[in-house]
Amino acid sequence: MQARQPEREVDAAERTDSRAPNSESAFVRNYDSAEAHTVTVTVIGSDDETVVERSVTVGPSAASSLRFPLERGVYRVEVRLADGTDDSAMCPIGSDPEECAVVECGNGIVSVTTLAEPSAYRTGGSGSETA
Repeated sequence: MQARQPEREVDAAERTDSRAPNSESAFVRNYDSAEAHTVTVTVIGSDDETVVERSVTVGPSAASSLRFPLERGVYRVEVRLADGTDDSAMCPIGSDPEECAVVECGNGIVSVTTLAEPSAYRTGGSGSETA
């Protein structure tokens, strides 16, 4: 079981954990052209334990990449704006470019999707392993 990382605010320009994989774990994009948004990203393993929780402030029309030191697998990713608006999805997270949570916010909404197909993975471990 991986230890939970403490929540902390991350500036969009700040580099992420050096132990992280070479690809991003989450990509956060703000479509509002005049307002910054703080998005909390929570990654939950197959045992329903939070393995990572980070907040990032993304400026107007900007994007930020987050890298988490996670084993490759499928995780439940929950995202929340400061006003409580939220969404969640099962997302493969790993070293392949499409194994990443894609978070989009703007116009009062937030969503999380993935570029990869989660059904190609099976559950196990702290996330889940590939088939």
